[in-house]
Amino acid sequence: MQNSKNCIMCYSEIDSRAKKCPNCTSLQAKYSNLENNPILIGILGAMIIGIFGFIIYNNFYIRSLEEKAVNDLKVSVTDISSKIEGDTLYVACMGDIQNNSEFEFRDVKYQVDFFSDKNELVDTFTVIDEDIRLKAKSPTNFRVRGLAQKESTMYKNCVVKVADAWSCK
Repeated sequence: MQNSKNCIMCYSEIDSRAKKCPNCTSLQAKYSNLENNPILIGILGAMIIGIFGFIIYNNFYIRSLEEKAVNDLKVSVTDISSKIEGDTLYVACMGDIQNNSEFEFRDVKYQVDFFSDKNELVDTFTVIDEDIRLKAKSPTNFRVRGLAQKESTMYKNCVVKVADAWSCK
């Protein structure tokens, strides 16, 4: 070979007009290989950092704001009722939830505690309401109902807490 050069990857001697090394098959243009192109490496690195930054932002920062918003939901119970259907006694609490956050929630999980007139815990259950939507910056009416474990006269007071809710995005 009278006009030769070294391959940019494997440094073997090749024809100076070769576009591809016959030994390692790497392209011989100055920035044709990703390893030799600092601009492409920089862009790729910035994209990877951006993706990880978005994941961290969304999974940690936004999720912590959503959890705080769920904890700040204000639940007020306006009515307690019981009803016998067949041989089964059901108890229900009705009221409203004030959502003062910027988030809208769905699939609300309630923790419901019933108390006697002496403020003793009578019954407790968890209910997931998949149909309710808690709109941002507005009140929403709710109703939770469950199987009563005691007689209806025992259920005098009800405390409802939102245990969890999924943010609508």
